[in-house]
Amino acid sequence: MSTTITDKKTTVPSIDGIPVEVRPGDRWPAPYRGSKYSVRRLAGADGRDRYRLVWARQDKLVHTPTPIGLIPLLRVSRPSITGSIRITSHREVLCKRLDPVSGLWVPYYIGMLDGDIEFEDTGFDLNPKDMSLGQFWRGFHFKHGETWAVWTRGGNEDYLYWSKRGVYFKSTKPYSELCKLVRDIRPKGGRIYITEHGHIWFNLNDAEVSYKYRDDIKQEMYNDIELFKSDPEYDTLIESISERIVATKLRPLYLGKIDDFGGPPRTYFEGGFSKGTRSEDEDDEDGDHSKGYKRMRR
Repeated sequence: MSTTITDKKTTVPSIDGIPVEVRPGDRWPAPYRGSKYSVRRLAGADGRDRYRLVWARQDKLVHTPTPIGLIPLLRVSRPSITGSIRITSHREVLCKRLDPVSGLWVPYYIGMLDGDIEFEDTGFDLNPKDMSLGQFWRGFHFKHGETWAVWTRGGNEDYLYWSKRGVYFKSTKPYSELCKLVRDIRPKGGRIYITEHGHIWFNLNDAEVSYKYRDDIKQEMYNDIELFKSDPEYDTLIESISERIVATKLRPLYLGKIDDFGGPPRTYFEGGFSKGTRSEDEDDEDGDHSKGYKRMRR
């Protein structure tokens, strides 16, 4: 199946949870966040420049042909084709456009992802099949997925949370089974990441894992390490996993599929998020090491 960005409309909760219909080219009324990609013009083997969908981190860059329909739909939302985009856990594709009056970058809705994004011959698999809890995550290990957190603080009521400038925002509905699973594995709770393909991954180290899951997760990681040793095609993936461990002191592991827990979450909020930001590549959420996320845990 080819990867396509369609001009399908979507419906999102806006201020106070009121549903709003959004069409391609409309301003995005909800938080701007999700998996981070960009569209760039890169030289091909024949020397000709072409638009490519890019995932990048520092000096690392992998790219693939742009999904069908992305370029014309981008033209609807912003004059410039190149620049960053986001893809939500609901597969909505977003971008930002400079408002000449305010000087702010304002979020817009582009369209809906249909099909799988594939970065062939890179070692990454964004939509792996038949993965088990505790295996090493096969997708990107930075800037991949919406960030949510499971609280262990009182009054959490099994909602998922995220943070912006130290203010907490919760999902529109509770995720009791997912929260229970995370706490059973990692009693302190903490962040999880939900990708545009519906996969959930998280970070873990030996000190955090519960006794109940310790042996099973250790065995899954061991099996993966033996698999990685047997095939040089995993070299790039291994390098990325190692970089994640060095940067966070935690292992990026697979948790499950969000469809098994009630589908991707939506955000409830009381104020608008569509005024814009000073930077084109800025999300509506705090960084991983912010005080907001740290206070979510005991």
